[in-house]
Amino acid sequence: MDTLDPLKVRAAVFDLGGVLINVGGPAGPRAFGSRTGLDKETWDRLRLEIFGDNEGPWARLERAEMSWSDFNSELRRRIEVEGGHVTVEQADAVLGAPRPLGDESAVRQPMIEAVRRLAASMPVALLTNNVAEWRQQWQSLPSLGGLFNVIVDSSEVGTRKPEQRIYELTRERLAVDHEAILFVDDLGINLKAARSLGWQTVLYTSTEEVVAILDQVAANAATTR
Repeated sequence: MDTLDPLKVRAAVFDLGGVLINVGGPAGPRAFGSRTGLDKETWDRLRLEIFGDNEGPWARLERAEMSWSDFNSELRRRIEVEGGHVTVEQADAVLGAPRPLGDESAVRQPMIEAVRRLAASMPVALLTNNVAEWRQQWQSLPSLGGLFNVIVDSSEVGTRKPEQRIYELTRERLAVDHEAILFVDDLGINLKAARSLGWQTVLYTSTEEVVAILDQVAANAATTR
């Protein structure tokens, strides 16, 4: 866990995939390699080019500089250049399913309940790198309905984590100081960028651990209101 002063927290920010929903992060694209016909070394190199480069296809998709259809085509083209092959349908499931954020059963309910308890004492925000074509999927999840005071979706605002501008925008919408923000994400690179601005950060490793931290923050906030 990163250094945290619960008494300073005045707003909390959460990632979606990989934190509130049990989908997201590098596991899906890593596993997808077995369906490409490429050897592991080739796919690992290609995967980093596609998903790990801030100017690569996935980053452009999350900033809505590329449509999902165009990303699908580019993914298949790059795989074929290396000697592999996937269908359009297989490419649609590059994260493990064609509707990766639309399954209520994948929601981590204990996390949602902890966020609701925290929301009784402070504003809470969702800060997500996401895809425009998936927006309706996750926004229609019953668990998320009315939960957040602020939602910052990379595909709506044209900037993504770990770019500084998306953190600045989130802070502005929350109307608190950087140092007063608690941020939970499952990727260290996203947390590092937040810490550089003064945010307090927690790396999601397990629901039990993070819920305990959130409840501590909520208890402190309730007694100091």
